[in-house]
Amino acid sequence: MRLLHTGDWHVGKTLARHSRIAEAREVLSELAEIAATEQVDVVLVAGDIFDQLSPSAEAEAVVYDALVDFERRKIPVVVISGNHDHAHRWRALEPLLARFAIQVVPEPRRPDSGGIVEIRARDGSTSLQVAALPWVPINRLVAAQQLLGLAEQPFQTYATEMARILGALCQGFDHAKCNVLAAHVFVSGATVAGSERALSIGDLYAVTPQAIPVTPQYVALGHVHKAQRVPGVAVPARYSGSLLQLDFGEVDQEKSVAIVDLEPGKPAEVREVPIRGGRRLRDVRGTLEELAEYASSVDGDFLRVVLECEALQPGLGDTVRELLPNALQVTLDYPREEVERELLDLKELTTRDLFSRYYRGRHASEPEKELLDLLDELVDEVT
Repeated sequence: MRLLHTGDWHVGKTLARHSRIAEAREVLSELAEIAATEQVDVVLVAGDIFDQLSPSAEAEAVVYDALVDFERRKIPVVVISGNHDHAHRWRALEPLLARFAIQVVPEPRRPDSGGIVEIRARDGSTSLQVAALPWVPINRLVAAQQLLGLAEQPFQTYATEMARILGALCQGFDHAKCNVLAAHVFVSGATVAGSERALSIGDLYAVTPQAIPVTPQYVALGHVHKAQRVPGVAVPARYSGSLLQLDFGEVDQEKSVAIVDLEPGKPAEVREVPIRGGRRLRDVRGTLEELAEYASSVDGDFLRVVLECEALQPGLGDTVRELLPNALQVTLDYPREEVERELLDLKELTTRDLFSRYYRGRHASEPEKELLDLLDELVDEVT
């Protein structure tokens, strides 16, 4: 049995107001080609298909076109919802998508009531059971426990309660078949990419590696955007990572999907296949003269630029963007005067000063007087 593990597509995400829809379409087409070339039996999507709970029609078209592409190639798909996905929207689509061999698990379910999804191998030699656990927010944790028939106990911690849920879900495995756990969850010890939502990857939502049951042959995780094997888990457990470099916290990260080969009762064999599509994110630093030399080598990369200069001058940010049109962020590195160092204590700054500092950092130039006057008017109005 061979599966392709992917997730964290985040279709609809923008970067500094730049749409990345075309890139999402490109990498999802590449994903389908990889699945076909590898002759996988199933594609497993571990959550965060969309970037927003209410995605745009354009984002929905990209995702549904991709799912239809898998159906056209006769490749079944299993989808679980993540914290960026609207579980009720996916539940509404579930019966329709099932007609296209796309099985959706939008919310926690009992193993015998849709919590375990079964897929037959292409050659009919075996079957794969996927124990599927979508994102469980804290306010839905008790409901998930009740749904799985767990005995009521005094609430302890998110990590402890999730361990009980994961264990109960995997109890339904038939070990004469291939067994995989798919979960959208943060496992402590994983290295975050820097583009995830801070709250959902903090201690509040962390589960320990020991919370992952030892019964599955492979654990397909979603939520963290950096592809990696999670240390401390007794069985192979991986985050597939995002398909695109989602923001500048992911500079230099290589993107990939996992191909997993399974036989009943044997350890999983896992390898990565790189994703080549999408625009790269790059950090660039130097003087104006040095930045001018980069212009012919950055291709379509999105850039975060640090301009080294002797002093703050109006229009430097615009000059950098003329040299490097793909520069999405421009900051200046110049010697600070002693007076400016004293202003670093934000408590001492006026609203006008705070805005001026923000504007200089964002646009590498001083804000116009008319803009500052308007700010003063608005502050007076609300205070």
